[in-house]
Amino acid sequence: MQIMRSYFRFNMLLVLLYAVAACFVGCNGNSKQDSKPNNKIAEKASVTDLFLSYTDSVAKLPLNRFNEAGIVSLNKSFADKLPLSIYKGKQTNNDKNIIVQPYQNNNTATIIAGIILLVPKSITDSLHIGDFARHFGDIKKEKPMIGVTEQPRPVQINVNANTVIKLTFNDNEKLALAHVTMVEVLKYR
Repeated sequence: MQIMRSYFRFNMLLVLLYAVAACFVGCNGNSKQDSKPNNKIAEKASVTDLFLSYTDSVAKLPLNRFNEAGIVSLNKSFADKLPLSIYKGKQTNNDKNIIVQPYQNNNTATIIAGIILLVPKSITDSLHIGDFARHFGDIKKEKPMIGVTEQPRPVQINVNANTVIKLTFNDNEKLALAHVTMVEVLKYR
C-alpha cells in the first residue's frame, strides 16, 4: 500500500510538472505571436528614425565633404540600415531606394551646394513633417510667389546659420501629418 501511495504521488508530481511546462510553452508561443505586429510597428519607427539620423548626418557634413565622395563615404555607414543609391541618371529610376543627388553651385548664388534625397513610397508612408519638426526643430513655411499651386510649397527647417533642410510633401489636411516625398539639404554662403 505504501508503494502504491508513493507511485501515485510520483505520478501526480509528474502530471503537475507536465501541466506547468505546457503552460510555459503555451505562454511563450502566444508571446511570440503577439510580438510580431509590435515588431512591425517598431520596424517602421526605426526606418523613420534611421532616415532622420541619415538626414542629420548629411546636414552635418562640412562643405568640403558636401559632394559625391562625401555622400559615398556616408552611405557606407548606413548601407546595411537604409536602401541608398547615388543618382546616376535614368537608370536609377528605382522606387525602393532613397536616391541621393549632391550638386554644387559654382556661380555666385547664395546656395553653395545641396543634396537632394528622393524618398521612396515605402518610406514616405511612415515619414511625416512632424517627425522632422520633432527631430530638427521649428518649421518655416515658404510663401507662394505667384499664387495658389496644386503642389504645396516646401517647408524649411533652419539647422544652423549656413544649413537649411527643405521638405517637399504630399498635400494633407494637417501639415504635421503630411508625408515627406523629398528632402533637400542646402548649404548657404
